Amino acid sequence: MLSEDQIKLLQGYRDKSYITSILCQQSEEHFSFLKSMVNIPLILTSSVMTILNSLNETDSKDLKYCNIVLNASTAMILSLIGNFKLTEQATNFKQIQVKMNKLCHQIEDKLTIDLENTTIENLRTFINEYDAITEQIDFTYPEFIKNRVKKTFYNKKVLPNALNCDISFIQSNQNNNNIV
Repeated sequence: MLSEDQIKLLQGYRDKSYITSILCQQSEEHFSFLKSMVNIPLILTSSVMTILNSLNETDSKDLKYCNIVLNASTAMILSLIGNFKLTEQATNFKQIQVKMNKLCHQIEDKLTIDLENTTIENLRTFINEYDAITEQIDFTYPEFIKNRVKKTFYNKKVLPNALNCDISFIQSNQNNNNIV
C-alpha cells in the first residue's frame, strides 16, 4: 500500500502524462497543418508545369522560362519541407501522444481500480516509463502551444517539466492573481 505522499506523486505523474499527451497532440496537429499548407503550392506548381509541358510549343522561350521558375519553386518548397522536418515532427509528436495517453490510462487504472495493490515498484515503473517516453521527444513544442496549455492547466494539474520551469510565466500568473 502506498503512503499519501506516494499517491500524490502517482497522481502527479498521471497529470504530467495527460498534459504531455495534450502538448503532443496539439503540436502534431500544428505541424500536420503546416505540412498541408506547404504542400498546396507544391501541388499547384506541379500541375501548372504539367499543363505547360503538354503544350506543343516546344521552341517557346516563355515556356522554357516558366519551366525554370516552376522547377526552382518546386525545389525550394521541397527543400523547405525537408529542412523544417514537418513530417518528422508531426510523426514524432503523434507517437509520443499515443504513448503518453496509454501511460495516463495505466496510472488511472491503478489509482481508481487497483490502488490497494499498487506498490512502490509500480510507482517506480511508471516514473521510469514516463522518463523513457519523454526522452523520445525529438523536437520542441511550439511556444504558443506551451503557453496555451500552461494557461489552461496552471494550478489545476501537475505540469510536465517542459512547462513548469518557466519562471516568467509563473510570476506573470501570480501578479495577475494578485490583481483580481
